[in-house]
Amino acid sequence: MRRLQTLLSSFAAVTGLCLSSFAATEHVLANNNNSLGNSVVWYDLNTKTGHLKMVSVLDTHGKGWGGEADLSGVQQAISPDAGCIFALDLLSSDIAAFSRATGYKRVGNYFDQNLVSNADGDSIALSPNGRFLYASYTGSDSIGVWRVNSDCSLALITQFGGITSLGPLEVTPSGTYLLARGGSGASEFAIDHATGSITYLGTVAFSSGPCSGGPACMPYGIQVAKDNKLVMFASFPPDVRSTFPVMLTAQITSSGLINPKVRALTTEKDLRFNIFPFLSAAAYEGNGTIYLGVTTGGVSTPGVLTADFTEKPLHFAVTNSTVVQPQVGNIAVTGNVMVIAEYPNQIGVFRIQKDGSLKLLSTTTIDEQGEGLFSLSIFPNTR
Repeated sequence: MRRLQTLLSSFAAVTGLCLSSFAATEHVLANNNNSLGNSVVWYDLNTKTGHLKMVSVLDTHGKGWGGEADLSGVQQAISPDAGCIFALDLLSSDIAAFSRATGYKRVGNYFDQNLVSNADGDSIALSPNGRFLYASYTGSDSIGVWRVNSDCSLALITQFGGITSLGPLEVTPSGTYLLARGGSGASEFAIDHATGSITYLGTVAFSSGPCSGGPACMPYGIQVAKDNKLVMFASFPPDVRSTFPVMLTAQITSSGLINPKVRALTTEKDLRFNIFPFLSAAAYEGNGTIYLGVTTGGVSTPGVLTADFTEKPLHFAVTNSTVVQPQVGNIAVTGNVMVIAEYPNQIGVFRIQKDGSLKLLSTTTIDEQGEGLFSLSIFPNTR
């Protein structure tokens, strides 16, 4: 298997970048989820042409799952100043850490025997200040809370167990709360700013409207509005015979989530299994465009829905749709460029056109054996 720890000249250029350079350049991190030997690939993104230039392949020394039952998990994270990179290895249930101070060499792999990953949306998320890393482990129904040390190594602070159906999670922009799929709904935890430890505040289920009359709708990918007051999840009704995209929302309070709502969306081009939302910069502020990654669900079409979103009053309305083959996992947006993880081994870069439709700019194939790519992100997060 081809394993490159460094493409020497490009990598030297990247590791020498100052913070002002990061503000002028966009980059993509992709967790390969390789079952034979996992790695994280760093690409430079040319936002004018859509071209991805591979800068480095960071070997995690762990193993991915190679496949995934739930494509809504996010399994890589980078600190705000790009000083630390983290990658979740699903099969070996560890988190690999890399440090810019050492040329992004691997610092170590961090594992606890009571924290076991699975292929059901396991995710990692950093606190906004980069001091704490949170991880969901669906194999053990647990959330792990890790402290990020100055050298990017991790130390386990605590673990919170007994929450079934765990999956995607997100820290609020204020760093005050952790939101997660769990307990057949959405769960909220208060974060101690000093220690990073979490306190369970409760769970809400989404069982109204199109999610009533049977099992509640399962939350998938998660976004939190900038004001720290609204959490939203991509979803769909569980009856595959009549599935259509929906958005699940709840209000974030100091006492837990309240006012769970279900918003049905129109179905376009057979795009039904809504799993991954991404707020544009304007939508993050409360009024703009939200993009929704839609998987096949094994029976329908993959692609991206473009929708108008307002937080007050709460409103979602599909405005356009684009079919994306062969499959859609994580999506990420910077300006008018969207990057899509196309499971099992492709990354697509698209121009977001004025009407909200997508125009393909480039396709990059990861050609190593054993890939199961579905998780990626863009940095710096200029939103």
